[in-house]
Amino acid sequence: MIAALPELSMPTLFFQQLPENSRVLFIRLRNLGEAVLDTANLRALKRFRPDLELTTLVEAIYTELYAADPDIDAIALPRKNTDNRSTFASRLGVIKEIRDRKFTTVINLHGGPTSAQLTFAGGARHRVAPTHFRNGYAYNLRIPSVDEILKEPGISQRLHTVENQFAEFQWLGLPGEQAAQTHLHVAPAMLENAQAKLAAAGVDPAKPYAVLAPTNEFYTKRWMPERFAEVAEELIGRGLQIVLTGAPTDEQRAQMQAVQKATKQKLASLSSLSIGELVAVIAGAKLFVGNDSGPAHIAAAVKTPLVVLFGPASSVRWSPWRAPSELVQNYFACNPCSMYKCEAFAEPECIRSISVAQVMSAIAGAIDKA
Repeated sequence: MIAALPELSMPTLFFQQLPENSRVLFIRLRNLGEAVLDTANLRALKRFRPDLELTTLVEAIYTELYAADPDIDAIALPRKNTDNRSTFASRLGVIKEIRDRKFTTVINLHGGPTSAQLTFAGGARHRVAPTHFRNGYAYNLRIPSVDEILKEPGISQRLHTVENQFAEFQWLGLPGEQAAQTHLHVAPAMLENAQAKLAAAGVDPAKPYAVLAPTNEFYTKRWMPERFAEVAEELIGRGLQIVLTGAPTDEQRAQMQAVQKATKQKLASLSSLSIGELVAVIAGAKLFVGNDSGPAHIAAAVKTPLVVLFGPASSVRWSPWRAPSELVQNYFACNPCSMYKCEAFAEPECIRSISVAQVMSAIAGAIDKA
C-alpha cells in the first residue's frame, strides 16, 4: 500500500507518493490540439502508476476524444453557443462533479481564471500548477519553470509543447527520458456514424481517401483554397477520394466551399462531424493534409500519415508529436508571431509562400514514412 502523501513531501516524489488508486484530475480548457497533445504525458503517467484514475476536464465538445479510452476519463465544461463562455450554473455543476468524485489531486494545465476557480473550488487536497500561472490563491503546489527544472535558460522555447509538459511531470516524479506518443481511440459508435456520413457524401469508406483540412480560425494560418484544390486534383489523379473537413461554423464552411469552387472535381465536404466522428474519419484516411490546427494533432494521434502547413506559429513547439509526418514551412525572420494579423507584410507571406510543389513533395515523404 502506498503511503499517504505528507504535507511537506519532496515535490519530486509527488506522483510516487500519491495514495493507491488516487483520482487525479487534469484541467485543459479551450484548445483541441493541446487536449490531444496531453494524451502523451497522461498515458506515460498511467503506465508508471496504472492504479491511478486519470480524468481530464475539457470543453464539452471534446469529451468524445476519450469516449473509448481505457486510460483517461473526461468531465465536460459546457459553454453557451452565443459567446463561447461557460455560465455560472455550468461551472457550479462542474465543481459539484469534481467534489462528488473526490479527486485527491487537481493539476491545472490551462492557467486561465476559470480553470483556477475550478481547481480551487473542487475540494482536492493537492492543487497543482506551474509558477507562471496567475491566480496563485488556487494552488498549494507550484511547478518551477521548465528552464529552472532543466537548468538551462531559454530551453523551454526550443522544446516541443509535449516536452515542456514532460519536464513538469518529471519534476512531479514521472520517470523516463522521453514523453510517450499521443494516442486516440476510435469509439465504435463514432466509427459507424462517420462511415455513414462519408457514404452520404459520396465517399466509399472501404476505398482509399485523403482528408484535406483547409480551415483555420486564424486567417494567417490558412493556405490558399486554390492551392488546396490543386493538391486535391493531384491526389484524385492518384486514385484517392477527397474529403474536406472543417468546423460547423459559417466561416469554416465558406473556407471549404472556396476549395470546391476552385476545382471542377467533386469533393466530399463534411463540416457537421462531431469530434469523435472527426477522429474516426481521419483514422480511416490514407493521408491527411492540412493547416497547422487541432485536426493535424488528431491525425498524428491516430497515426495517419500527415502533412502540416505552418505559417506564423512555431513548428518547433507545435509540430505533430512523434508521428509519420512532414512539415512544410518557409523561414521568415518574423516567425513566430501573435498570428492575429500580419505585421510584416500586406498578406501573411509565411503561409502564402508555400507552393503546391512543396506540399506534393512532403506528401511523398509522409507516405514513405508510413
